[in-house]
Amino acid sequence: MQQPGEMNLLQVLGLLAGGLALFLFGLGLLTNALKTIAGGRLQSVLGSLTANRFRGVLAGAGITALLNSSTITTVLMIGFVSAGLMTLDQTVPMIMGANIGSTFTAQIIAFNVSALTPFMLAIGFVLYAFAKKQTLKHIGTVILGLGLLFLGLQFMGDSTRPLRTYQPFIDAMQNMKSPLVGVLIGAVFTAIVQSSAATLGIIIALGSQGLMPLEAAIALILGANVGTVGTALLSSIGKSSEAIQVGVVHLLFNVFGVLMLVFIIPQYAAFIRYISPSAPELQGVARLAAETPRQVANAHTMFSVVSTLILIWFTGPIARLAQLIVPSPPPDDTKRAGDPIYLDETFLKLPSMALQHVQMELTRLGEQVQDIVRKGAPVAISGRTEDIAALLDQDREIDRLATSILHYIGQLSQEEPSEHESRQMLDLAQIIASLEGINEVVTTNLTSAGQQRLAEGLDLARFRNEHTARFADAVIRYLGQAIETIGRPDAAKSAQVVAAKPEMEALAVAARNSVIEKLRLNDKSGVLSFRLASDMIAQFREVAHFSRTIARTTQNLQPMVEPNKERESHTQVI
Repeated sequence: MQQPGEMNLLQVLGLLAGGLALFLFGLGLLTNALKTIAGGRLQSVLGSLTANRFRGVLAGAGITALLNSSTITTVLMIGFVSAGLMTLDQTVPMIMGANIGSTFTAQIIAFNVSALTPFMLAIGFVLYAFAKKQTLKHIGTVILGLGLLFLGLQFMGDSTRPLRTYQPFIDAMQNMKSPLVGVLIGAVFTAIVQSSAATLGIIIALGSQGLMPLEAAIALILGANVGTVGTALLSSIGKSSEAIQVGVVHLLFNVFGVLMLVFIIPQYAAFIRYISPSAPELQGVARLAAETPRQVANAHTMFSVVSTLILIWFTGPIARLAQLIVPSPPPDDTKRAGDPIYLDETFLKLPSMALQHVQMELTRLGEQVQDIVRKGAPVAISGRTEDIAALLDQDREIDRLATSILHYIGQLSQEEPSEHESRQMLDLAQIIASLEGINEVVTTNLTSAGQQRLAEGLDLARFRNEHTARFADAVIRYLGQAIETIGRPDAAKSAQVVAAKPEMEALAVAARNSVIEKLRLNDKSGVLSFRLASDMIAQFREVAHFSRTIARTTQNLQPMVEPNKERESHTQVI
């Protein structure tokens, strides 16, 4: 029997490596384009989450099918739990669904579409390079990615054809029927390339040449499901214990699934052959080549479906076991108001989701700014030195949080966001500037008035009356409405804030007139007190102006993901 020489073996390895590179590159293009297209729809999918575990499975499967990667879905779940948007129990059915959704890719690549590959490449490139609309460009990227994926698969299949007569390789494939060997190889290879789809691609490429017995393929598939957890576990390092527990849940689910099948692989293979299309008109290697790719894809799908159907009834125990493996530390009482809660770098690869998290963090920032405005006037009028110091400490926390948000937006801008997402970043940056402007009004002007009052022994309390109180309350109320529209864009509410300008001006005039009525010019302190009171009214007019700017800007934003109600109390800072 003729065996490949050293040069032929090098050619085989080179073609296999090149095919794998094309496959992974095409998969990357496909995934990135799908993330961009599906990003805006993820919120509606997440909105389907309820206490119903089966809807959680459907949501996980849907997100994974849209994103083309169970690893990305799991990483997103880690980010959601870390940000307090989901509980660990909610993620368990989502992860189960993600395993089902990940089989969609294997089903696609099991089709023999080599004749269509050149057309995919041509059409995809034309749309990607010349389409004017961003949507068409993204669709072109999807088609181009699919074309490169199938081209890489074809290269890998061609590279393995000489191995049909290479006895050492044939013997190795027969030895692969040992389940533990196959599981180990599949897990290690998948962990290295960080893509179970790549492992499935190689298995299908070998199967298309009649080189991969179904029993060996199933063992590799089981290993790939364990190895794909590696990326998610790595992404959880340095995050909260709850986030690490999500990665552990993914690992436990796949390990339990493997343990259910690893000892009955021959029987499972017989079942897969029974439910898969057959080619009885062919014989030997030709029949294996015709039947194995679809059998491999079906084995992958059935593994995920069967594991989910069995383990879906044990979501609670699985979550508890993950919590036993990674215990949660005592609550951290040292967390400061300026520490971001929702700005997780996990979401940077998915700009649409990252922008929603910026909105949530901006809402927190806005609530802190509203609180400091609410405290500002009383501190200026009658506060003590320590009250002013506390207000300045709060100002520093607000500055820290605003800086963190701007830095996160800067990181996000490096991820090649779409034109619409870039405009949203500018809008969010404008909102930050407005909130910082309001904060500056309080901490620079109102605290300065308070410090001057204390230094001069002035009486500003006598200027407090019905008119000044009504004006201040109205400004704070409309500021709160503007802040609400950051996370829940509402055209009517935004228009109400903008349209309130005449009302604000009228209230400001009434407040100023009431101050003039109490003007005493008989001494220096009376004049100084009047000036400080007038300045405070002017500062609140400035706050109203910034509120209108925020309301106008939020009309271009998308609604954000709602924080999980069970954990909302733990994430509030104000």
